[in-house]
Amino acid sequence: MVKRMLFTLGILSMVVLTPELARASETCATDLANCYVAAAKIDSFWYRWAAGLDCELQFTNCARIMIIGA
Repeated sequence: MVKRMLFTLGILSMVVLTPELARASETCATDLANCYVAAAKIDSFWYRWAAGLDCELQFTNCARIMIIGA
């Protein structure tokens, strides 16, 4: 658990200390917020839940691309 926390802190410090990554993380977060807004407008619980999960997956992919670059 300590290794995971240190790894997470390392990644977060990379994002904060690198201006390009910080701007990229803002872009990913803005896209995530917009996706959640669109998902919240769906009437069916299960479709809304699936759309929210899709938002999370898109955010994870965006963050992965910004951090790794591939």
